[in-house]
Amino acid sequence: MKSAVSNAFKAALVVCISIASFGCSSSSDSQTAGTTSVTGVVMAGPASGASVTVKSAGGAVVAGPVITGADGSYSITIPNSALSGALTFEASGGTFSDEATATSGVAMGTLTSYIVGSGLAPGATVAIDPSTTIIQKLIAGGKTKAEADSAFLAAFGYTPDNSIKPVFAAISSAATTSERLAGLRTAAFSQLTKDLLLPPNKQFELINSIASDLADGILDGGYTVATVAIPEDISNLFGQALVGFQMSANNKSKLTPDKIGAPRFNRVALTPTYRVEFLQGMTGAATGRTTFQIRLTTRADSAPATGLTNISLKPYMYMSSKSHTTPKMDITESDTPGTYDATIYYVMSTAMNGVSMGVWEVKVMIGSETATFYPDVAMAMGTTSLAKILGVNDKIMGMSGLENRTYFLFNDGIVREGMANTYTVKLFTATKEMLTNFPAVYNGTSLRNESGTDWTVSGMVVEVSNDKTNWTPLADASGNGHWSVSGITPDTGNKIYFRLTVNGEQKTIDGAAVGVANGYQTFTIVSGNAMEVSYP
Repeated sequence: MKSAVSNAFKAALVVCISIASFGCSSSSDSQTAGTTSVTGVVMAGPASGASVTVKSAGGAVVAGPVITGADGSYSITIPNSALSGALTFEASGGTFSDEATATSGVAMGTLTSYIVGSGLAPGATVAIDPSTTIIQKLIAGGKTKAEADSAFLAAFGYTPDNSIKPVFAAISSAATTSERLAGLRTAAFSQLTKDLLLPPNKQFELINSIASDLADGILDGGYTVATVAIPEDISNLFGQALVGFQMSANNKSKLTPDKIGAPRFNRVALTPTYRVEFLQGMTGAATGRTTFQIRLTTRADSAPATGLTNISLKPYMYMSSKSHTTPKMDITESDTPGTYDATIYYVMSTAMNGVSMGVWEVKVMIGSETATFYPDVAMAMGTTSLAKILGVNDKIMGMSGLENRTYFLFNDGIVREGMANTYTVKLFTATKEMLTNFPAVYNGTSLRNESGTDWTVSGMVVEVSNDKTNWTPLADASGNGHWSVSGITPDTGNKIYFRLTVNGEQKTIDGAAVGVANGYQTFTIVSGNAMEVSYP
């Protein structure tokens, strides 16, 4: 009897040792003296049956292996003696469900995550996903953690945080916003793999190639995965993958565009024929008029692509609701061969007072080919860049029903004339027809009213004043909505006032009938500093 009891005890002891060794997760697990228990998730989608180990800086296994559950979760116990240095969490094997292709049972490759052991407290989280793998590979290649984070941020527009568990973006979840965002960003790597026409199981090879590419601090392609050459604009393609997955039917994260973070504004994009470079200029994009250039070279021979007349812009702001376009000008070729001048009039910034509004996308259309960019549009500073004024009986049918038509008054250049306190004032006028059409407005423009009936703008008058009593008309010399007048003196508060009349109706700031103080818009001129607006 005593022998039987002893054998049973030994068997139970073996089971306990086995459980401790493999780190099986249980709500009743207790912290063992001299060890630290850590939980996490392996996500590429969810990695089921993956083997997780923890390795020292020298590559010795200090904990594990443990096996992930069906949702990619794991729990592992680490000897405290191993926490004095850097650790690498490594997951391999098993299968995962691919987000972009909705393919289950895909063979898992290897993912890793870097952590400083002294920062691990009992119950800490260590996520293992594509972004943490890139960071770990960069550190293994000789970068500090700060250098790796900086390089990743420059390429992808965010800094990975492996203390946040990414949730599976292809399944609706009650997880926190940060967990869902981490999952959405993980899914973007799946979408990127799909966009490059690689099978889902090649995602891991792609991630390793990206890490190798980024070792010099610049993500610019040059590697091959399977038979696919990773292109120069791979960083830009990740932004497209992030936005593309967010808008796809596979995305169940419930995160709207204002919650995903603007993709990195990468300045090079490739089409089948052209290398397209976005030359932003000194001031960058901001609410109001933004001028920039597009440089085009042919990919076949790197020669400037000159004489093109089929180039156009398609700006669009993705928001939580009421996504919309913005006014823009036709692209014209500059004096530099292969370089084209472009202007966009942004009606809003990417963020306001630190709160994201959504994602600005600018497509450069070259015939049937498209290059996509994600500029970060800043809030305007200095001289007023944009004011809005509304129709009274002039209405359109909006998403929520009948609305007063919005007219946009853009600062097209307010420039001091010599040493005197007088200015040449230029204004560009546009309007909202629908969320996908914000045309310039001038005499002869055809618009549509709330009933869907076309009407023609006539008798349009734009006027400026410094006392709100005496008004001076601006001239639209080119007949395309670009109005100007010279010799304007602001009032003592450095303000000037504009009013707009279209087809006999004076527009107002509130859409109500014209009263004492609602029939004009106010511009403040900030002179004597770099914020004064000046355009050719």
